[in-house]
Amino acid sequence: MRFVLCLGMAVFFAGSAMAHPHVWVDSQYRVTVNQADVTHLEATWGLDLFTSTSLIAEYDVNGDGEFTGQEKLDMVEILQSFDQYGFFMKMKQDGADLTPSEVRILDVRIRDQMLWIRLGVELPAAVNLETSTLSMAFGDDELYFAMEPLEEGLVRLSGALSETCTPMEREATETSVVFWVDLTCRS
Repeated sequence: MRFVLCLGMAVFFAGSAMAHPHVWVDSQYRVTVNQADVTHLEATWGLDLFTSTSLIAEYDVNGDGEFTGQEKLDMVEILQSFDQYGFFMKMKQDGADLTPSEVRILDVRIRDQMLWIRLGVELPAAVNLETSTLSMAFGDDELYFAMEPLEEGLVRLSGALSETCTPMEREATETSVVFWVDLTCRS
């Protein structure tokens, strides 16, 4: 709760000064393609050093550099507040908006002094990547989060059919989105 309160204060002051990001998030989608129909995928967030350090200091109560037991439960509870923003996920199927049916926090870890979050994403229906295009991006329109793709790319593919898939970057028209990745596979 304190994190959300601090974030809210930062957003208020940013709005009255200059509109620029206050939290930087390295983000990526991870898609396992073992068959043409995809029903779920994962996403990862890596929070910037300043934000990570603040959260680790607050929630790693025993200072051991890990979230365990109640610490992890408390951290997940705090992060769950981003559900109301759809965890900043932007998705489309063949150009039409696609809203995940569920997003769950699968794990929260500290790695290299940074807070990493792994999300499980359930799609409302299977998307056949041989006949449809699944477009993915991250973007925050409200809270001054800069959602940046990981250096290795916005989409990471794995699975038996992943070599038949082509993720193509395209320019975004939304100001909150760096770019979109359109994913299709051929048989």
